[in-house]
Amino acid sequence: MKVSLRRRKVLFSLAGSGFLCLLFLFVISPESPFHDPYSVVLCDNHGRFLGGRIATDGQWRFPEADTLPHKFTRAILSFEDRHFYEHPGVNLLSLGRAMIQNIRANRIVSGGSTITMQLVRMSRKGKARTYVEKLIEICLAVGIELRHSKDEILLMYASHAPFGGNIVGIEAASMRFFGRPAADLSWAEAAAMAVLPNAPSIINVNRNRKSFLAKRNRLLYTLYQQGDLDSLGYQLAISESLPSEPMPLPDEASHYLEYRKKSSGESQINSTIDRGIQSEIMAIMHRHHYTLKGNLINHLAVIVRELKTGNVVAYQGNMPSAEPGDACQNDMIQTPRSSGSILKPFLYALMLAEGKIHPQTLVPDIPIWIGGFCPKNFDEKYSGAIPARQALTESLNIPFVLMLKQYGIERFHAQLKNFGLTTMEKPSSHYGLSLILGGAEVTLWELTKAYVSFVQIMQNQTEDVSLAAFDAGSVWLTTEAMRDLNRPENESGWKNFSSVKPMAWKTGTSFGFRDAWAIGITADYVIGVWAGNAEGNGRPGLTGVSAAAPVLFDVAGILPESSSWFSRPNAGLERRTICKSSGFATGPYCTDTLEIIGHAHGDRVPVCPYHCLLRLNETAQFQLPPQCFPGEEIQMKSWFVLTPLMEKYYRRKHPEYLSLPPVKQGCKEESGEIMEFVYPPPSAEIYQPLDFQAKLLPIVFEVAHRNTETSLFWHLDGVFVGKTSGVEHKMVIVTTQGLHQLVVVDSNGNRIARSFTLLKNAG
Repeated sequence: MKVSLRRRKVLFSLAGSGFLCLLFLFVISPESPFHDPYSVVLCDNHGRFLGGRIATDGQWRFPEADTLPHKFTRAILSFEDRHFYEHPGVNLLSLGRAMIQNIRANRIVSGGSTITMQLVRMSRKGKARTYVEKLIEICLAVGIELRHSKDEILLMYASHAPFGGNIVGIEAASMRFFGRPAADLSWAEAAAMAVLPNAPSIINVNRNRKSFLAKRNRLLYTLYQQGDLDSLGYQLAISESLPSEPMPLPDEASHYLEYRKKSSGESQINSTIDRGIQSEIMAIMHRHHYTLKGNLINHLAVIVRELKTGNVVAYQGNMPSAEPGDACQNDMIQTPRSSGSILKPFLYALMLAEGKIHPQTLVPDIPIWIGGFCPKNFDEKYSGAIPARQALTESLNIPFVLMLKQYGIERFHAQLKNFGLTTMEKPSSHYGLSLILGGAEVTLWELTKAYVSFVQIMQNQTEDVSLAAFDAGSVWLTTEAMRDLNRPENESGWKNFSSVKPMAWKTGTSFGFRDAWAIGITADYVIGVWAGNAEGNGRPGLTGVSAAAPVLFDVAGILPESSSWFSRPNAGLERRTICKSSGFATGPYCTDTLEIIGHAHGDRVPVCPYHCLLRLNETAQFQLPPQCFPGEEIQMKSWFVLTPLMEKYYRRKHPEYLSLPPVKQGCKEESGEIMEFVYPPPSAEIYQPLDFQAKLLPIVFEVAHRNTETSLFWHLDGVFVGKTSGVEHKMVIVTTQGLHQLVVVDSNGNRIARSFTLLKNAG
C-alpha cells in the first residue's frame, strides 16, 4: 500500500515537473520568431504578382503566404525532414546519428536538425554552430511546437529560408528564378528550390552547378520512389534545366504600388487591378507617348475605375522610367493640377437639379467683364446666346462663368468639396469665377472618384449624402449631353458602327496649355486621362481634345463591357412644354413651343424673358410706340428679341433671326433697347497700352446696334472723335490717363454713355 502511494507521488511529481518543463519551454519560445521587414508586394485582382519593393534590410523577402503549394511541401519535407509531422520539434534518432557522424569525422558534418530547429537557427541570426547553441535550438524548437501548428511552422520556415544572395522565402525565390509564384512551379523547379536553403550558395551560375543538379535529381528520384512522380513525370523532371541568374521582377502599376505603400503601410497589397487591362493600357500609352513626345509633351497618366464599386482596375501614374530623379517617376494621378473645364458637368447638373435651366435654355455668350475678370471662349468667338446643353458639349467658357455667377461661387465650391475634391483648400473667394475654368487644382484620383459617385446616383437611383444636391434625373440629363460631344478625328462617324460602345465624356485644358484632361463614362467604367509635363511647361496643341481624348477612346476600346447604356431613370424627370426659341418656361407671348424630357424641378425655370408683344403698323415694317400716330392701323405681334449685344453675335449663326423692325420715323425709341456697349464695361479701369518703345497705343471701343444701316457718332469728353457705319461699330481712340466719358449717338438721336478710367501702365 505504501509502495503504491509512493509510486503515485513519484508519478505525480514527474508529471508536474514535465508540465512545468513544457510551460517553461512555451514561455521562453517567442510567439513570432521573426521580426524581419518584408518587401512590399503588389498583386492584381487574381493574386498575380504585379511588382514589389525590396525590404528595408536589402532583402527580397515576400510576406508570408496563407498556404504552401503541394509540390514544394512534398519536396522540402522529403529533403529536409521526412518525419516532420511525427516529432515534437526534435528528432532524437536524427540527433544521435548526427552526433556519431560528427565524432567519427572529428568535425561537424551533420546537424541532425529538424525543420523546426532550422527555423529557430534562422531566427537567431549569426549564432555559432556549437553544442550549447544546439541545446538552445532544441529547447526553443519544442516551445515553438507548443505554440504553433505543424503547418504554421512549415509556412514560417519556407517564408524565411535563404535561397541565395538577397533572396529569402519560397515566394520571392520563385518569382526571381522562374518568374511565377510557387504554386505554379513544376516538380523539377520545386525540387530545385527545396535543396537551396540547405546550401544557398550552390545557385551560383559559375560554380557548384554539378552539385546543384545532383542534389535536385536525387530529390526527384526520392519523390519518384515515394510515388509523388510517375515514371514519365520523373524523366521529364530530370530533363529540365536549372535556374540561372535571378531575373528582374515585373514592375507593373509601379506608381500605384508606391501610392499604396505610402498610404497604407501594407506589405502585401492585394489590389483590384486587372493585369491584362493594365498591360493593354500600358501599350496604348506607349503608342500615344511616342506621338506626344514629338511635341515635347513628355508625361501621361491613365486610371480606370469600375463604375459599380469604384475599384481601381488600371493605374498608370506616368510613363515608366528607370532614371533616378526623372519626372516620369512623378505620379500624376495623385498630383494636383489645374482642372481646366473638367468640372463643368457638375455645375450643369446642379443648375438642372435646382430648376435654374432646362437643357435648351439660352445662356448669354457675349464679351463680359466681371470685376476685372475677362473670360474668353477657347476659340475666342461668341455665339450671342446658346442652349445650356450645347454650351456643355462645346465646352464654352463664358456661358459657364455666367451660370456659376448665377449658382453662386461659394455654394459650388462647397459642393465640389462634398464631392471629395479635397485639394481646393483655399476659400471660394480665392478662386472666384475662374473656379469653373481651371482656377483650382484637382487630382485625377479624386476626379475619377467624384465621377463614379456622380454616375452611381443615376445607376442606383439613390442619393449619396455627400452628393445630395444631385438626383438621378440631373445626372442622366448631364451624361446624355456628354454623349453628344464631338469625338476625335479618328472616331468620326462612330454612330455608324454598332460595335463602338457609347460613352459620355468631357475634356479640359488648363490655362497656358499646361494640362490636358479627359474623363470618360462607359456603362461599366470611369476612365481618367491626363497629359502634359510634370514640370508645368505648356505646349501648343496640349489640349484635352488633341492630347488626352485619343488616349481615352483607345482605352475605352479595350475595356470589356457587360452592361447596356443607362436607361432613363424613373425619378427626377418629367415631360414639360417650353419655349422653343429661348428654352425658358413658356410665356404669354411664346408662339412656338417644344415638348421635352426635363428635370422634375423644371417648373422653377423662369418664364421666357425674350418674347415680347410689339405694336406694329399694318405692314409690320415699323414699330409704332403708343404715343406715335394714334390713328394709324396697327397690329400686335409676338417677337423674339435678344439684347443688342447678344443679337450682334447670335444673328451671325442664326440667319433666321429677325431683328426688331425700326421705329417709324418721327418716333423716338429708348436708346438702351437699340444699342449697347461691347467695350468698355461699366466703370472700367483700363491700363494704358504701350508699344515696345513706350509710345501710346490706341484703345478699341465697340458698340452693338440693332439697326445694321445706321451711323454712330462718337464723342470723348465732349469732343467729337469719329463716325462709324455698317454692322460693326468700332472706334480706335488714343487718350491720356484719368477719368473719361464716352458718348455715342445714332442717326436718330439715341444716346448711350459710359465712363472709364485710364491708368498708367507700370510696364
